[in-house]
Amino acid sequence: MKGERTVIRDRDSGEIGRPAVRSGEAQRLWSALDDLGRGRGRTIEVVGEPGMGKTHLLSCLADEAARRSFIVASTRCTEFERNLPCQVFVQLLGAIPGFCGLSEDSRTEATRFRVYDAVRTMLRDRAGQGLVLILDDFHWADTTSQETLENLLRIPVDAPLLLVVSQRTRQASTRLRSALAHAIDFGNAERIELAPLTVAQSAELLGRPVSSSTLRTLHAASGGNPSRLELAFAERWHESQVPPAMDQPLPEQFAAVLAGEIDALAPHFLVVARAAAVIGSRFTLDAIAEVSGIHRGEVCPAVTELIRRDLLRPISRTAAFAFRSPELQRQVHTTFDPCSRAAMHRRALAMLARQGAPAVEQAVHIEQSLSELTEQDLHTLILAVREELQTAPHQAARWLRVALRVPVSQLRDENERQDLLGLLTLVLGTGGRLSDNSDLVLGLRRLAPAEPGVARSRVIAFCSLLQGYLGHRAAAQTLLNQELESFPGPGMPAAAVPLLVQREVTKIFNEQTPELEQVELILHAAREHGDRINEAGALALRALGQALTCGPEDARISAEECAFVVDGLTDEVLCEHPEFLAMLGWAEGFLGFHTEAAGHFKRGASLLPRCGRAFLRPIFLNGIAFCYVQSNRVSEARAMAAKAKQAALEEGGADLPILALALESWLLMLTEIRGEHRALHTAEQAVKTVNAGNRPLSVLTTISLAIAARVQGDYPRATALLLTVGGGPDLLEIPPVMRPALYEMLTATASGNSSPSSAEWAWLATSAVQDVTLPMPRAFALMARAHVLHETPAVAAELYQEASCLFSSTGANWAQAWAMTHAASCIAADGRTPEAITVLDYAEELALRAGASRLFENARRLRRELSAFDEEVEKKESTGVLSMLTVREREVAGIVGTGKKTREIAQELSVSPRTVDAHLTRIYRKLNISSRAALARLMAQAS
Repeated sequence: MKGERTVIRDRDSGEIGRPAVRSGEAQRLWSALDDLGRGRGRTIEVVGEPGMGKTHLLSCLADEAARRSFIVASTRCTEFERNLPCQVFVQLLGAIPGFCGLSEDSRTEATRFRVYDAVRTMLRDRAGQGLVLILDDFHWADTTSQETLENLLRIPVDAPLLLVVSQRTRQASTRLRSALAHAIDFGNAERIELAPLTVAQSAELLGRPVSSSTLRTLHAASGGNPSRLELAFAERWHESQVPPAMDQPLPEQFAAVLAGEIDALAPHFLVVARAAAVIGSRFTLDAIAEVSGIHRGEVCPAVTELIRRDLLRPISRTAAFAFRSPELQRQVHTTFDPCSRAAMHRRALAMLARQGAPAVEQAVHIEQSLSELTEQDLHTLILAVREELQTAPHQAARWLRVALRVPVSQLRDENERQDLLGLLTLVLGTGGRLSDNSDLVLGLRRLAPAEPGVARSRVIAFCSLLQGYLGHRAAAQTLLNQELESFPGPGMPAAAVPLLVQREVTKIFNEQTPELEQVELILHAAREHGDRINEAGALALRALGQALTCGPEDARISAEECAFVVDGLTDEVLCEHPEFLAMLGWAEGFLGFHTEAAGHFKRGASLLPRCGRAFLRPIFLNGIAFCYVQSNRVSEARAMAAKAKQAALEEGGADLPILALALESWLLMLTEIRGEHRALHTAEQAVKTVNAGNRPLSVLTTISLAIAARVQGDYPRATALLLTVGGGPDLLEIPPVMRPALYEMLTATASGNSSPSSAEWAWLATSAVQDVTLPMPRAFALMARAHVLHETPAVAAELYQEASCLFSSTGANWAQAWAMTHAASCIAADGRTPEAITVLDYAEELALRAGASRLFENARRLRRELSAFDEEVEKKESTGVLSMLTVREREVAGIVGTGKKTREIAQELSVSPRTVDAHLTRIYRKLNISSRAALARLMAQAS
């Protein structure tokens, strides 16, 4: 039989795959096959919008029917065969007796009935044990085939026949739809309507999680239409939220499906369709007539034919029309020659301008025009930018790209040039993902005033800031250096000051420190010219540079001077350079002035939306998170760090996600009891990001990775990381204010046979704070000293408690709780268990107040251990030298006798190394011995 289907099996499994996304509809077809196997046939109509998956569903049905050994005959109708009588059934069944050679016009009533009987007889004879007849796209079937199917619906074939018909209801024959409806009412047929996919079905089709925001965006854009959904996913425009332009061709696999519908149009109808595609999402007959150049009386029947073909659809309760889908409109728009298309766009523009349409609607046609832009075009585009700037900044950027086609030399109106410059600055500062608009930076430079001066310097400085933010550091420096060469001779003119300040700011993006001698010269020049905003910038650079390279005392004085100047400036003045507040905030944060730093970060963040610097938001959010974690607001810090990470990803900055990941890693270790694995993974992800960009090791990123390694007990790795990023034991690559904290880590992670030893690291920590009065560095130095004094636990406890007081003065309750837990361990080792428990109670309260769950759990675990030891006061053995030891102490002593080290004992007993050291101190005191060797000998004698 013609059209007979062979079974197609999955290559891997050998089984035929079901259309899982349409599982409900497929199950109904599978049930019809079950009935067919029992000798009962039926007719099924499958309907749905174009692209809903009718053909795919029928293909799966054919495969399943063939697998069950049914005879399968299928065909797809096309409009090119509509003039061939009964062509559908001729293709499936072969020549129909008494009908071959008859034209459509020569049919008679008797002929038609002979055809019906012949087809019914042929179907009955060939049904055998089961026949599946599939008629796809039956809305294109010829009239005789449609009438034959109507007859089969009225008088069903008395045989095991499953007849499946798919069609678009908008294009289907009215008579056939009526016949099907009657057959359904009488139970001789059923309808399967393919509805839009649900979100869950869309997730299954694309292989994305249901919770994905990307998936939901795609589902909403496609209306649940599978074909449109797959197209949107293929183009992936959702990532930048910028849909493809109307002149961007569809991907080939999707264009080929729509091309058949368009190519079949007669030339007259095609011109009308193209004019409609040029006009836009909705159009009237008059608009089509004007844009196409065809008389309205001829347009109306053409639109009627396009509606009949379901290419166009009327818009309810209006005199307007629209394409069936945006994708179809785009396909029509991209498939005729650019010159004819541009001419139609010019006619559409003239029509809209005459009607006073919004500038945004006119801008579309200016964009598609191939001719040079006129002054009126430029004016319209500027209006369109203003209309879109607040609600759709990516569209505003689009219109600016069109406006920048105008050569600067043709911008005779200085006000118009200033308008473009101001709008371009705002779009770059507030237009969403900056990396998507990086091409506009060149336009910004083109629009800068030609003559050297303060106005031009401000534009060039902003361009350099954008380039540095995007990671184009060399280009940013080169741009500034070239501009500075235009100021020959001695002295530093006012126009050079913004450029020199920005050059030092760019060094920060390059992970370099500002050149302090140069900063002093800039500061002097800014004061000489009365440039208050760049004076503030120079002071912020000096404070940050000193915090990173000099003694903390000098940095503290500079930070206070900068804060005095900045706090005296109005928001309007600071709006020119809000990044200066970020530099001051980070300087204050490094110095431990977290309250002041948070205030400056928050002020700067509040200014960003109105001063065109929204892309800097991650820098401020990271700064706020850093201050929060240091000032008793760990939970808020974690939420702020998450915002910073999301903002960094959205803005597309080169390095900001790395800082966000480092903060996230640190916070995971503080806030999650068992978060060390996630923290280590997050820190490693940040390091991989650095390495992927071929950038030098980031100090904060590497430190976060070292902290994670320390918490996991991987001391060699932690030490190696710190020495690598620090440039050796002297840590010369680390800002002086941060060195004591790193020396504390090196002291804690040094092994007994390492070089330098723990004692040497502790000495370096103490040396680093000799002339420092800042509480945070001094606290870390005290912690380092205490780590090496466990042979004298009382002295170590005093140092830990002193460090705790210094941490408290900065508001860092998490650090205070950390120091108090160490102090409690030493107090217990000194034999003062009740006092140690009291200290641990206070440490728990501090950790809980700070939201540091991990530190809270550590303090609670140690308190439980000490409480248990104190309550038992262990049973004494009746005889022997070990009778004075508790059960736990005897257990520790026994393991020591086997030769194991402290860390191995701690792992075996599931306690901390410091707890083991505390037990050993008490054992030595009770047994009046002073070494492990003596204890081992004693245990050997006792055994």
